[in-house]
Amino acid sequence: MGYFDGLTSGSFKTTEDGRRLFFPWGVLGSGYAIASEQDYLRLRQQVKAYMVVTLVLVIVSGMYEPYLAPLAAAALLVCFYLVWMRRVLPRLQRSDEKLSLQESMRSQARAHGAVSLWLLEIVSIALVVAGVTMLAFDPGSRLTALACTVFFGLCAAKIARLLILRHRMAATRL
Repeated sequence: MGYFDGLTSGSFKTTEDGRRLFFPWGVLGSGYAIASEQDYLRLRQQVKAYMVVTLVLVIVSGMYEPYLAPLAAAALLVCFYLVWMRRVLPRLQRSDEKLSLQESMRSQARAHGAVSLWLLEIVSIALVVAGVTMLAFDPGSRLTALACTVFFGLCAAKIARLLILRHRMAATRL
């Protein structure tokens, strides 16, 4: 599976009785039961497409205006998601099931390949080093350097957690 499949998997859960659940707000809200396998596959593909488009638009907007444009793009995309969910969720059956952070992380760890996780970890650490280097040698770029260091530091920490979970899950299967 690819990177976006891994991200998308954190919003879905299959219960022990085989029901497919969607968690539009992640660990912060209740789940919604998806009626059929076809509906599940369609919704999963739509969520994945939304994530791809979101990432591309935020990055591309940053090429034109480094701070304001990505924030504006992200705000518009969040508004789009809220409107989209207002249309999607009434067609799904609300569930009392919750998604724990651990379940979401396990699902993502399972969906990401080990090689891609290691590559993401290496790139994240390299970008943290780049941010720290900018902090030390380019005082005019402190805000960018700090944002880079913090953001990619958090990314590196999350990816490290996914790698640990993958390792533990592989060890328990043996």
